[in-house]
Amino acid sequence: MQRNIIGRGVLAFIALAQFVAAQEVVRHPDSSQALSQRWAWAKQQTSQAKFKKGYWIGYSIKRVMEENSTIGSMHIENGRIFRDGKSLAELIYGIDIPLESLRSYQEKSHRKVVKDVGLFFLFDPRDAALAEIKESTFELSVDFDDFPLLWLGPAQDEQSLDLVESLYRAAASTKIKEELIGAVGLHGQSPRRRAFLAGILGGNEATDVRKQAAFWLGQIDDPEALRILRQAATADRSSEVRKQAVFAMSQMDWPEAEAALFELARNQDDREVCKDAIFWLAQKGSARAAIFLKEIIANGTDAEIQKHTVFALTQLPDKQGTPVLLEIAEKHRNVTVRKESLFWLGQSQDERALAILKKAAQADGAMEVRKQAVFALSQMKSTQAEEVLIELARNQNDRPICKEALFWLAQKASKRAVDLLKEAVQNDADSEIQKQAIFALTQLPDSEGIPMLIEIAQTHKNPAVRKDAIFWLGQSEDARATDALVKLVRGK
Repeated sequence: MQRNIIGRGVLAFIALAQFVAAQEVVRHPDSSQALSQRWAWAKQQTSQAKFKKGYWIGYSIKRVMEENSTIGSMHIENGRIFRDGKSLAELIYGIDIPLESLRSYQEKSHRKVVKDVGLFFLFDPRDAALAEIKESTFELSVDFDDFPLLWLGPAQDEQSLDLVESLYRAAASTKIKEELIGAVGLHGQSPRRRAFLAGILGGNEATDVRKQAAFWLGQIDDPEALRILRQAATADRSSEVRKQAVFAMSQMDWPEAEAALFELARNQDDREVCKDAIFWLAQKGSARAAIFLKEIIANGTDAEIQKHTVFALTQLPDKQGTPVLLEIAEKHRNVTVRKESLFWLGQSQDERALAILKKAAQADGAMEVRKQAVFALSQMKSTQAEEVLIELARNQNDRPICKEALFWLAQKASKRAVDLLKEAVQNDADSEIQKQAIFALTQLPDSEGIPMLIEIAQTHKNPAVRKDAIFWLGQSEDARATDALVKLVRGK
């Protein structure tokens, strides 16, 4: 009997918790009214006690979007979209839109559909100030922080823009202005939308606010918006805004925008804008972009821009840039550019790079390039790359590269690398190579080299080598090293 009573109590508690946690939605009775009238109605309602701690006012607009895209709060696991709580559709209209209706988040679809997007405005009743804005499509959920929602229904773009622009004029904080610009940006393409964003971009607002305006100008393929962004990218007083304008242009999916990026990438007078244009051209990944990047590296005179272009080559899709990197690493006249290319070849893990890296390590005319090639080999995870490093480390006739290879082999810390270091210390005829091998042993992870250093300090036939091992044991804070040094001092 007692178990039944307890069970009923738990159920009652759960039911009460669900009731308390339920989101309150107060709906306008006539969504055919003008948005301004419905907004005034909502403000009148907020004199009631339940709105005293804060409240949201929300309505929806139409937006053309890719069918598999969403706006709002979600989390993604294994390519699938998940939400927390009820969907907006269920909360407001009692009709759920299951997330299973969306295909995998990673599955791109460029088919355009019209979706409802909710715009939600949180007000602080203490001063009636706008405190936060949220946007969401209706298949996702929105956390309203337990404040009640006054729902006004759907709105036409022009009426919505009237409202949001008036809120912008009244806003004081940069954060709220940025959020309001985002709300304007979600509206469809129109001269009014463009004029509002362009006015902010070219005005006297804070840099972050103007950057937000630039971003949203780039979200719709609009020839006049492209002209405005191009002007900002070349002439705005702020380098941050100029760079944001470049990014915004890269989001436009049409040939005229790409042509404008090519123009900016050719103008090296504004180095930062030039570099950003190069980067975003690589992200777009057209065949023309790949050819253009190669030309900059081959014919450019600014080493910093050339280095940046080498990196941009790594951003081309499907490893389009790898053949160009291989050619640069082998043939480019500029040492800095060759080094940069070698670095990124090592990061690429592309087996095609092995032969070029080995050749550069053995025969490049500049020692700094040869050492960079050794480092690049050390960054590759394949056994073939390690074999090349071991081969370089065994070549005593090339002392600088031998020492470099020993050092980076120690960083890899494989069994073969450790065996090679022991072999170099015990058998190499060059004391400089032996000393480098000893130092390399100190670089092994988890103090793995300490027992070998102790053995060398105690037994090696060369006093200079023993002395070096003793020095590095002294630098260690390992208790085994301390014990060994004490015994050596005592002659044991």
